[in-house]
Order: sequence, then C-alpha cells, then structure tokens
Amino acid sequence: MTGGSARGSGRGGNGFALKVSPRVMRWVMDSAGWRGDELASETGISVSLIRQWRSRESAIDMGDLRRMARKIKWPLSAFMVAEPPREAPVAGFRLGPDSPAGSPSKQLCSAVKMAREIQYNVRELWEYASGDLAPHEGSSAAAVECTDDPERVAASEAAHMGLPGGVVWNGPTDLDRYGRIKLLYSTLRDAVESRGVFVAQAGFPVGEAKGFAVVGGGPPVIVVNSADAVGSRVFTLLHEYAHVMLAGGSLCRPAPESLETDGLGSGKEVEGWCDSFASSVLMPKREFHAALCEEGGRTVGGALNALSQRFLLSRRTVLVRAIGLLEGPAKKAYLGHYREMGPPPEPSASTGGRHVPPDMACLNRRGKRYVQLVSDSEEDGLITECDMAMYLNLRAKHFDGLRSRVWGD
Repeated sequence: MTGGSARGSGRGGNGFALKVSPRVMRWVMDSAGWRGDELASETGISVSLIRQWRSRESAIDMGDLRRMARKIKWPLSAFMVAEPPREAPVAGFRLGPDSPAGSPSKQLCSAVKMAREIQYNVRELWEYASGDLAPHEGSSAAAVECTDDPERVAASEAAHMGLPGGVVWNGPTDLDRYGRIKLLYSTLRDAVESRGVFVAQAGFPVGEAKGFAVVGGGPPVIVVNSADAVGSRVFTLLHEYAHVMLAGGSLCRPAPESLETDGLGSGKEVEGWCDSFASSVLMPKREFHAALCEEGGRTVGGALNALSQRFLLSRRTVLVRAIGLLEGPAKKAYLGHYREMGPPPEPSASTGGRHVPPDMACLNRRGKRYVQLVSDSEEDGLITECDMAMYLNLRAKHFDGLRSRVWGD
C-alpha cells in the first residue's frame, strides 16, 4: 500500500479506495499480459481511467480493484504492495509469429507467474523446515560454459542422472511408439528433477514458445509447454536443462535450425549449445553413429525413418544430428535432404482430449518434486492442510489420490 485507503475518492465516489503506485499497476497488468483497452472492455472501467492509473498514483475504488483482480486472476493484495517485487528474469524472450501484438500471451504470462510462485513457495517451505536456505539454494547440475564440449557434458550429466548411453531410448517393447515416448519423457523429467531442478508444465500457444527456464531468485524451474507434442517436449526439457547449467533463462522459439553455418555444433552460441547438449543426451554419439552405419545401405529417407523409430525422435531431429556427425559425401547427401525437407509443419494447438482427474492434472502441471515437497511439509506439521491446498491449488478431497500417484509408482 502506498498511502493507505481513502473514502469517496474512487470511481464510485462512495466506497473505500486504495492508493496504488503506477509502477505497481503497470507490473500487475504487464506481468499478466493485459493491455489497458482489453481490461477496460472486460471490466467496464474506462480506458482513460486505466491509463491514468498506469501513469500516476491514484486512489482507486476497491470495487474496481476487485473487478480487475478477478479478471487478471491475481490476488487483490498484489495492488497493495509499495513497489513491484524483484523477480528472477526470464531472459531473451524470443516470441514467434503467433505472439499477440509483439508481447507475451496471457497464457505464457500465467506460466511464468506459476514458475516464480513455485520458486517462492519452495524457498518458503525450505525455510520452514530448517531456517537455512543455503544448503538448498542451487541445483546439483553441472556449472558449464558455452565453450565446454556439449558431447562431454551430456555424457557426464546422463551418467549422473542414471541415463548411460542407449538406456534413454531402449524402452519396453510391449509399448507402442507413443507409449514409449511418454515413458521417455516421464523418465527424463524424473532424471532432471533428481538434479535439483523443478519441472512444471503449462499450456500456452505452441507457435509462441516451447518452454522456458527461470534461474535465479530461488531454485531453478523449467516449464515445458503441455500443448506441444510429447515428442517435442522431450527435446525441450533437455534444452532448457542446458539453460539451467549455463545459469541463464530463455524462451525457445519453435523454429528450424540453420545448417548453413557451423553454429549448431560450434558450442559458441547459447541456443546452439543447448540444442547440441539435448541431442547428445538423446542420441549418444557412439550409439547414434553405430545405428547410422547400420542404416548405411538405405536411402536417406529410409535411414531417417528407421532412426526416428529407434530413438523416438522426429525425422528432422535425427537428420540434424546425422549431419553433425557425418563427413564427406554422406554429409552432403543428408544436407541435400535437409534442404528438400522444407520448413517444419506449423505447430497445432492442443485439442484438449480426455478428461484428466484433478489430482493427476496437479501432478502433471506442478511436477512430482514440488508435490512431494508440499506433501511432506504438511505431513511433518510445517504447514496445514489448508496451506497445502493453496500451494497446490487443489481441493483437500483430492489429496489421497495425489499422494497415491506420487508414492504409488
């Protein structure tokens, strides 16, 4: 609150009003992805008033603030702070052509907000548990630089996660391809969380971003776009884990790699390094090269189909990896196929699908590690059941089912 409340100074003139800093008003609206004209249309508040509130300190009627808070889906208390909080940045927003008016969509803003809430809540729970955040602050992920060899780092990290070469993609034979990819993603999500990272999921336009990482201000949090195909999420997860190791956060635009320069494999650029790391974990150099040699008698298209089935990745992804490892005429043939392949298909929005029970949806969205921490804190008496419901945004009647999913598998 920047000046206390007043009576009779809001839009209605007869109720309580709250003085709100223009910086706070801009922070609340911009962080949620709301423009002034949109908010005016949805709340019935005039655009001129909202512009005034964004430009100078104003006493705003509590009824107007409640309407805005409900529409923005933020607590009313957000308007009462003296200054916007210092938040961990999500650096390098690279937005695709689907981004509305050149700014992040409301869905993407909501996902970033969730990542920061996870950071804040985890810090709070750790402090409740020990009063000392120091042992918990960082992750056990290796600290690396773009000059490090991504192949070497990938081999080391895969070993630390219990994912030595070949084990990543050698899934059960009784599952179909989709089932094996789902299992691969689940295995990798658990493996990344074992390195001290929280992995969440949220839906936002696939054409806008595939995922992002928030590093700094708390434990690292990766958010993967749940609207994306699960096979694509596999690569995104490891790409963002590479950003965590590089101690940076960035949004990843779903755009094709350029193979006309050596940037992809050079390790000099952050995005190229992260792509190389993810490829090296999913397609270990020795195993992939051996598989590539086995397919040497096929056409390039036939080899790509076989490798895609074997490593559970898209033809484009295995093609990029092959080009990075091959030399001479073989590399030239694969490069030619890449140029003929054309741009990747436009990402399609999720159609929703079957109903997901609330406890499963909570686990899918916030991740096993976060849910376990909240559940353990409640069982240890550090927080109440009401607190647990707030931390998870889940009704208490679903807690038993949630615990069964977390501890029963």
